[in-house]
Amino acid sequence: MKINVLGTEYELKEIEPDNDPTLAGKDGYCDSSIKLCVVDAMNHYEAGMKENLADYKNSVKRHELIHAFLYESGLDSCSSWAQNEEMIDWIAIQAPKIFKAFKEADCL
Repeated sequence: MKINVLGTEYELKEIEPDNDPTLAGKDGYCDSSIKLCVVDAMNHYEAGMKENLADYKNSVKRHELIHAFLYESGLDSCSSWAQNEEMIDWIAIQAPKIFKAFKEADCL
């Protein structure tokens, strides 16, 4: 799937971890050098995993796309908060709630 990130086309892929060594031990990653966001396809359930994999996978997609947006805006290399995984997670988790509030306020 192609995603427009501030005018730059990124590819967003869901891949099985066995097919991508870079994904080993991660749920996703963003490679800004080749404009690629990869997320574990999460097509299998194992003990200890999140029950709602679809919801969690969407959160991981948002997380990796936020990395792409911060890179494309120039913040990735000059701002410590923009590289902070805790901040990226906060944005990824809260974005749907923020967008819902914006929609309710008719300010999008």
